[in-house]
Amino acid sequence: MSKDFTHSLVILIIVTLVVASFSLVVWVVPNIVRGDDIAKGSLAKPFTAIELAGRDIYISEGCHVCHTQMVRPLDPEVKRNGRPNQESDDIYEFPNLWGSKRTGPDLTNLARKYSDQWHVLHLVDPRQVVPTSIMPAYPWLFEQILSGDDISAKMETLRTLGVPYTDEEIGDARLQVRGKTKGEALIRYLQSLGKDTSQEVSP
Repeated sequence: MSKDFTHSLVILIIVTLVVASFSLVVWVVPNIVRGDDIAKGSLAKPFTAIELAGRDIYISEGCHVCHTQMVRPLDPEVKRNGRPNQESDDIYEFPNLWGSKRTGPDLTNLARKYSDQWHVLHLVDPRQVVPTSIMPAYPWLFEQILSGDDISAKMETLRTLGVPYTDEEIGDARLQVRGKTKGEALIRYLQSLGKDTSQEVSP
């Protein structure tokens, strides 16, 4: 009795390679070919050193698990969350933080909605400003100090991926971050969300 083809290791390897190759062609190649054109029409700006440090904290604290950064072009979403995302918005995002679960609100266009002090209160005790919030409190973020020792290396790595950081920006990065609390860095990141693309919808 001959073997079922699904038990063949060779066929499994061939099918895997075909699927992986198809994914490469569909997802990667177009971005490489169209990368320059997308960048030309983009309003996105690279994160500053302190914003980048805050983004790392956003990820490490799991904020992206409960908050999306993806406004779909649907009327209810646009009315609630502002300008919908465009392909060119995320050219400097590694990794992207679109998310898929909205336990909390979408944060795509958060910049300028609230003051720095509001964010401080919200992070220390969310119920102070949103009584029905189920978000955990993060008071320790304002007690932990950043050294900034690794921020220049991160920016160097991002530059190899196409983020246009200058030597001067990378050289000054540690000074921007050193001595700041994690909470301060996180607020700088939150206050940057949507700021670069807001000029497109300004009156």
